[in-house]
Amino acid sequence: MQKPYLEKEKEYFSNTRKDIISFIGCDKDLTILEIGAGSGATLLELKNKGNAKIIIGYDIVDVNKEKEKFDSFIIGNIEQDNLPFDLQFFDSIILADVLEHLVEPQNTIKKLIPHLKKGGHFYISLPNVRNLEVFYKIFIKGSFEYTDEGIFDKTHIRFFCKSDMLNLIHLFTELKVQKIESNLKHISSIKSVLNKLTFGVFEQFLSTQYFIKVIRN
Repeated sequence: MQKPYLEKEKEYFSNTRKDIISFIGCDKDLTILEIGAGSGATLLELKNKGNAKIIIGYDIVDVNKEKEKFDSFIIGNIEQDNLPFDLQFFDSIILADVLEHLVEPQNTIKKLIPHLKKGGHFYISLPNVRNLEVFYKIFIKGSFEYTDEGIFDKTHIRFFCKSDMLNLIHLFTELKVQKIESNLKHISSIKSVLNKLTFGVFEQFLSTQYFIKVIRN
C-alpha cells in the first residue's frame, strides 16, 4: 500500500495548502486533525496563524522531519487502523485530496465522525473529473494514462464529479454541507476569469478541484 507513495517526489507531500487555509477562514484556537498531512506544513501554518492550538497529523508515509512541533503525528493507514482519539475531540478534520486515494472513502468518513465535535467541521478537497482537461485527454487524445500528480495521479482509485462529492456527504444524516467552492475562487488564471465572465455556467468544466465545508450536527 505504501510503495506507490514512497516512489513520489518529496515535494508532493511538502506543500503548504494555502487554499485550504483560506477556506478554513479566521476561526481561532482550534483542535485540528489532518489526514494525509504529509510533511505537516499546512498544520504548522495553521498553528502559526493562530487558527489552531492543537495539531495532530496522520499519514501513510513518514516524511515529516519536525514531529516534535506537533501534539501528535501518526504514521499509519487510516482505512485499516483503529483510531486512538477521544470521542468528540476535534473542532476540525482536514481531508485535503485524500478520499480519492481510498478504497472505501465513505468508511473513513464514518470512522472519523465520532471524533469530531458536534458543530465541528470537515474540510474536504477533491479533484473534479468533470473538466475540460479530462475530456481532452480521454475523448480527443484517447488516453487514460496515469501521471505522478494531478487528476490522473497513479495513486487515485476513486473519481468524483461535483454531484458525487455531495452525494458522498449526504450518505450521513449527521453531516451537512455548509459550503462547496470551486478552486477557481482561490486562484488567478484564465480559467477563473472565464468563469466570472460566463457567470459560473461552465464552472464544473473549468474547475479542477472543489472544496467542501461540512458540519457535524
